[in-house]
Amino acid sequence: MQAIAVCHGSEQSSRPDETGISPEISFHPVPKELVHRSKSLDVLPVGWRLLTNDRYLISVEWPGDHPFYTTVNGNPAANLVAETVRQCGLLLAHAAYQAPLGHHFVMWDLAYTRERVRPAVTAGSRRIEVEAVCTDLRFRGPRLAAMTCEMTLRADGRTVARGGGRFDIVSPAVYRRLRGPQLASVVRPAVQPEPVTPALVGRTRPIDVVLAPAASGPTVTALAATATTTATAPSGRWQLRADFGHPTIFDHDNDHFPGMALVEAAFQAANAVVAPGRYHWSSTEVAFLGYVEFGSPCWIEARIGSRTGSRTGPMDATRPTAVEITGHQDGRPVFTALLEGTSAHG
Repeated sequence: MQAIAVCHGSEQSSRPDETGISPEISFHPVPKELVHRSKSLDVLPVGWRLLTNDRYLISVEWPGDHPFYTTVNGNPAANLVAETVRQCGLLLAHAAYQAPLGHHFVMWDLAYTRERVRPAVTAGSRRIEVEAVCTDLRFRGPRLAAMTCEMTLRADGRTVARGGGRFDIVSPAVYRRLRGPQLASVVRPAVQPEPVTPALVGRTRPIDVVLAPAASGPTVTALAATATTTATAPSGRWQLRADFGHPTIFDHDNDHFPGMALVEAAFQAANAVVAPGRYHWSSTEVAFLGYVEFGSPCWIEARIGSRTGSRTGPMDATRPTAVEITGHQDGRPVFTALLEGTSAHG
């Protein structure tokens, strides 16, 4: 990869706000390759610049009419915040620290909180300012090997989300050793299980649904009814599935289910157990524990409770509610997620 110039000029006089960020320093452009996207439609960052050592400002444009990152109850989709954090981390690793294109990123965790937005500013595309601080930098020789990014997302000077993630960066040779025989036998199944009804997981298109009914356990339809008619906390079980022709989830070749497919599975499972649109998911914590392979079923389980109560306690839409999601494949845990939210209409 050709090194991209980093602006090391000193900051100009700062504007009088909480960020201390100068508006005069120019931004570097963002080629789609730096955020591991093949289509410009899916690229969220539009420019970046250095502020001080290991502190950066990234200009992000949230689309208002993206087919996958859809608006929910007047708020940007929760998965849009997750993808913003992911893309900004990739961008800085490549552009600011010269991690070569073609190296592999192993994400360990992703977490963020988000605020409700003002409905008046959600129409059309929306410019977001992301202030990122990179810490825990580790190098293997001259190459970046690991990094943690913490980010603050602002719109019109107002904080709308905070989050970050931790990832390793490995060379193709190390990745081949890490993945072992799986790389030699990667076959995407020709047929995937049929998806659950999109509306039951907060989606409108079948292509976006990543959950299929499990052979055992309650159906999603039964869960949606349970969530509104009983005082017992519902839980559910599904099989991870995907449309491998999805233009955003699978926009390039993968030898395993991508991490963002697992994040989407967590949101869909959470929506299923509380009824879609009923909750504003304000906090998300995801831990990636292993690769999810194509060759055997991955089971997604969700259980709901309250943040202050038991995981199996009664639902109460008037107080913060948590949904704990786990993924297992071949008897081993592959990811966990904890989503917390409040009533979307509160």
